[in-house]
Amino acid sequence: MARVEAILRRTKGAEEEALTEGAITLDKTAHEVRVDGERVDLSYKEFELLAYFMKNKGVALSREKILNSVWNYDYYGDARTIDTHVKKLRAKLGERGDYIQTIWGMGYKFDVK
Repeated sequence: MARVEAILRRTKGAEEEALTEGAITLDKTAHEVRVDGERVDLSYKEFELLAYFMKNKGVALSREKILNSVWNYDYYGDARTIDTHVKKLRAKLGERGDYIQTIWGMGYKFDVK
């Protein structure tokens, strides 16, 4: 039991602090996003949504899976709220918003072309 606790203590801070995909850099520690070197201001949920997309690069994600992972299981809203957040996120990312691809009838996929 003590060994397991020691391993957990050591790996607790090992989570990746910065993610970089293409021209987008997401720094979790500073809660900052940069696109082509320019800082982009995102709301809390937009930041969490982008982080989730970047962690799951190349994976087709259903709206339900995104809703459960980013909004948690206790959210009772419509799954289409994701569409609104993705639309705003794409607008803020500018030309790099096309990294977020729509999969018709299913959800989204983050892929750097």
